[in-house]
Amino acid sequence: MNNLDELWPQALSNIIWAYATLDESHSKLYTKVGDHIVGRDNLNDFWPQAQKDLVWAYATVEESHPQLYKKIADHIISLNNLNSFNGQDCSNTVWAYATNGQIDERLFSSLVPSVKANLDEFIAQGLSNVAWAYTVANVDAPSVFNNEFINDFLKKEDEFKKEELTQIYQWHLWQEEIKSDVSLPSSLKKRCYEAFISQDFSPSNLQDDVVSILSSMGLQPREEVLLKSGYRIDAVVEVNGEQIAVEVDGPFHFIGRSGELTGSTILKHRQVAALDEIQVVSIPYWEWDKLEKDSKKKEQYLRSLLGA
Repeated sequence: MNNLDELWPQALSNIIWAYATLDESHSKLYTKVGDHIVGRDNLNDFWPQAQKDLVWAYATVEESHPQLYKKIADHIISLNNLNSFNGQDCSNTVWAYATNGQIDERLFSSLVPSVKANLDEFIAQGLSNVAWAYTVANVDAPSVFNNEFINDFLKKEDEFKKEELTQIYQWHLWQEEIKSDVSLPSSLKKRCYEAFISQDFSPSNLQDDVVSILSSMGLQPREEVLLKSGYRIDAVVEVNGEQIAVEVDGPFHFIGRSGELTGSTILKHRQVAALDEIQVVSIPYWEWDKLEKDSKKKEQYLRSLLGA
């Protein structure tokens, strides 16, 4: 593809969408298409579906392109009205931004009227995606997230899958985080909590190595600690009388090789700090890998990070 100007905007988004649908990651292609779109004067000839498909695709294959996300966000915000955005356009757009860790508060705020207008259109997944995305972005919207929104949850209660119940539980935690008066009914809250804490976990070799060094330092780490919020922490240690949550963040916690945290990881760090009132310390995998097999350097790194 030497001249992308020869392709219609919808064709560009279709190509990227197709790769993402097939779960095919091709970093050079995503970079080239993203750079091309960013370099355009405007996005007036990109339909809402094309914009939605683009950001959804980059989020799905975990490709980072902040400039592309900003370009599309700026265009959406500039529109005089968003009546052309249907329910799926809204839910997929905010989900993509949140998943990719691209938190643009202006975009989320600008889409609130469209989200509200399309609530009746959302299927169960769309409803939970919207709730989770705004939770990650930490952009409150009382006109949407109110008792009527709770009723929408209840109408679709039997349709939610485990992942969607998990998203709704994190939304519930967000309502506690912002001290909202809105709360899930006890029966639905229980289902969501049970789905949340039942997520599979398996300590990685990286985590085992970090815990081993923490132990050699005499810090007596507790592994896979279930906190009051329902979040599970890789290890908890006590330093200078304070509990510290140690999160060993491997490749899946980041978008591609960009070093940008995923929305899920951003949310976990924020909610643990806010709700469990415990400091969260993150160990990015590439920083640990640089230390190779030098246990002294690893211990020094951890002492500096933990203030030990």
